[in-house]
Amino acid sequence: MSFQKRSLTRPIYAPSFLLNATEAALLPVLPVSAVSYGLGLAEAGVVVTIMMVSAMLFEIPASWLTTKLGERRAMLLAATSATLSLSLAYFNLGYLALIAAAFGFGCSYALFGLARHSLLTHLTPSAVRPRAMALLGGMFRGGWAIGPIIGSGVIALFGLQSAYLLAMVLALSAGLIVFSVKAEKLASPPSGQHGNVWRVAKREAPKLLTLGIASGIISGARAIRLIGLPLLAVALEIDAATSSFIFGVTGLIDFALFYVSGIVMEKYGKVWSSVPTLLMLGIAYLFAFYVTDLTSFWILAAVTSLANAMSAGINMVLGADLAPDGARSEFLASFRLLTSGGSAFAPALISGLTAVAGLPAALAITGLSNFLGAYLFWKYLPIYAPEKSKD
Repeated sequence: MSFQKRSLTRPIYAPSFLLNATEAALLPVLPVSAVSYGLGLAEAGVVVTIMMVSAMLFEIPASWLTTKLGERRAMLLAATSATLSLSLAYFNLGYLALIAAAFGFGCSYALFGLARHSLLTHLTPSAVRPRAMALLGGMFRGGWAIGPIIGSGVIALFGLQSAYLLAMVLALSAGLIVFSVKAEKLASPPSGQHGNVWRVAKREAPKLLTLGIASGIISGARAIRLIGLPLLAVALEIDAATSSFIFGVTGLIDFALFYVSGIVMEKYGKVWSSVPTLLMLGIAYLFAFYVTDLTSFWILAAVTSLANAMSAGINMVLGADLAPDGARSEFLASFRLLTSGGSAFAPALISGLTAVAGLPAALAITGLSNFLGAYLFWKYLPIYAPEKSKD
């Protein structure tokens, strides 16, 4: 029986769309909430940084939980814990509660992401993997576009705190969709490594220290866009509703072009998806000094969205292609630790550099790492993840 990508709609695509819409609805409002408590831009950036750091640190526990519970139950647990964590932000309990909400959501997001990645690797034949995972990348981008747009409308009608209620509803809905799929349809063989992440990481170190780091850099490049740009909007005194609308509209560029990435990866190889993205993002961040008003902010947001669209699904495809048989979740824990590390390190560096040199300089400096990532992809993709023959 031939594989049908539509079979992934309920277990993978739809819940991923909703959970990424949750994250996207949160990102513009978390810094605004922190500022509303009387804190500065650097402290506002800490809240989002904590969300990214918690996602990174939870990759190893997420692997253990996924091994013990199975992918479906791990995804259900993640959606439930995400909903409960966000309630701390919704009830407007102060800065510490906001940090706790960000921490809890980051852990939940890591668990959901690792379980989903492992399940998708199992369900998807390698021959159709680039387009199937580009579709997942499209769900990410669709969520990032729709989440802020809906969030901006909700904020305009009901106030800032309503964005957290929206995020709770979206996260809970993701869990309900996974729950609607019968458990036997999502069953996968258990790992042969029993959750021993360290043993697998040592064995696969050459892959992780080259392409794993490159994938971490591309994740960091995306985090700069998702974290640095909302902070830049605050610095330019663009209100939350307007900035949410901008991120939503420019996110539609990502969503409109995501499938092109899968086609490029299948026809020409992963290098033509990854390297141009990093070069374009790196150049864009160097021009952050010239973003001084609403028009130039629109341009920066649009250019980075276009660059990001060129690599939809690259990390998902690469993690699946590199994962050895019998150690899928353990390898993905290490691989995703590096990608989550990029997502966490970039905003942490932005926060620190913003306090010292200002936000435009922080964006430009952190963006320089993109050129290293482009080199690593160009050098090591042919070695550790060569393209399969089309014959």
